[in-house]
Amino acid sequence: MSSHEVVRRHVDAFNARDEAAEPWSKDAEIIAPGASASGREAVLAFLRVFHDGFPDGRLELVSVLGSGSRVAAEGRFVGTHTGTLRGAGGSLAPTGREVSFRWAAVYEVDGSRLRSEHLYFDQVELLSQVGALGD
Repeated sequence: MSSHEVVRRHVDAFNARDEAAEPWSKDAEIIAPGASASGREAVLAFLRVFHDGFPDGRLELVSVLGSGSRVAAEGRFVGTHTGTLRGAGGSLAPTGREVSFRWAAVYEVDGSRLRSEHLYFDQVELLSQVGALGD
């Protein structure tokens, strides 16, 4: 299985809310704006924050670049803020607002498993779109 296929499996599993299909390894890690998690269960819990806050949320994959064990991806996250969004600064009650923001990530792939993701997205853009920064 190619590294690109492993990343696509992750995106598909995220969109299907199918944690069993997620290709994260037991010792996986994710580093994101304002957060990090180590271990498969902690990574899945981090991803649940987006599932909970945006029950209809989905990742749209634009491209996957690179070869071997390190690949990069870019895309959009699209959804409606109809669930509670939890973060380090507290919780944000649903606003009903639609969001669409760009993201990029660098992945470390080991065979058919994801070992790490360094995720990048603009938190100000996200918070602005849900109305947390005022209108």
